[in-house]
Amino acid sequence: MLRATLIRLPRAGASLATARAFTASAASRDIIKKLEESLTPREAVERKRKEFEAKYGDKLKQKVEAEGVANLDALKAKKVVPSILAKRKAEQYRQEELERAERLRQEQERALAEAKEAKDAAVAQKKEAARVANPDKDTTGVKPLASIINLPLILMTPHDQAQIAGIWNTYHTTHPTLSASFVSATIPKDTYTKMLELAKSDPHFVLPLPRAGKDGEAGAYEMFYMQWLFHAPPPAPPLEGKPSAPLPPVTSIIFTPLEEFKQAGEWAQPYLVLTNYPDLADSHGLVLMRGEISAQSAGGPPGAVDNPGYLLTQQEAQLLSLALQRFYCSDIAPPNENAKDQQERLKRKQALRDFREKPEEWNWQGLVDMAYGGLV
Repeated sequence: MLRATLIRLPRAGASLATARAFTASAASRDIIKKLEESLTPREAVERKRKEFEAKYGDKLKQKVEAEGVANLDALKAKKVVPSILAKRKAEQYRQEELERAERLRQEQERALAEAKEAKDAAVAQKKEAARVANPDKDTTGVKPLASIINLPLILMTPHDQAQIAGIWNTYHTTHPTLSASFVSATIPKDTYTKMLELAKSDPHFVLPLPRAGKDGEAGAYEMFYMQWLFHAPPPAPPLEGKPSAPLPPVTSIIFTPLEEFKQAGEWAQPYLVLTNYPDLADSHGLVLMRGEISAQSAGGPPGAVDNPGYLLTQQEAQLLSLALQRFYCSDIAPPNENAKDQQERLKRKQALRDFREKPEEWNWQGLVDMAYGGLV
């Protein structure tokens, strides 16, 4: 009895690819690769070795005969092993050279550090020896007071405040080379102490300076940036009958045009430097102020016709000094101060604080009146 053989035909519209026989496709090659990877490493290596020998058997046999060795393993021992050993030796040599170079670098850095330390110690020792040999020498950029006047003589002989002020101002106004480039004054100790308190909290400020216009007309002002610098206090002179107390610090106030400071910053040219010497603060109750005007290589600027060769006239330097005192003495209430004067004084103090705390909101209006109060 015949059986009907059923043949399943592809559905209409179905792809012929589904009815094809298997071919050596990429999918089949991936399956073979996975089967190979499933072998143990030893089996895989052995199989690849046999495949290699089967492919290059004749050439390898000729090479074995040419080298005069018994078999392929002996050929490997003769050719491959020395090459591996050479590579290992080269790698070891390279590593040793790297370690040697690193040791050399560390030794050089250590030698340089020791040399720098020895040089710094020698310089410090030299400076200390110079300081001990000449204790009055300037080491901070500020000349000691003893290098300007005969300080021991003043301390040895009786002088009152008026006499010391006369000696100090006469020295600067009659000096043959300094009289055109210096201003001087004396400050009571208590006033200086109050000024220091404000200066420590508000060491930066701006002050207007009256300057002649292009055609010489009045009413023009140039803004000057100023900054306090604090130096070590001088040694206190011995006082009879009471122990010496520490003196206030020496201070310097540097003035430069605001526009120049904006452009050059800390490298801006100082136009005026005021220095306060508190050496006689305890013995005589006075601080000596000295202002040095910077020299200019060519003729003076407009408005300096009375003082050619300097960046400011003495009158301009005195105005800046006056404006400085009006702001930094704003904590000092003068005797019989009325309500209006008190309000103006406190307004100057507030201007210092606002310049420090709220510079972006700081108001320039009224600065001239606060600085000079109708004096110019």
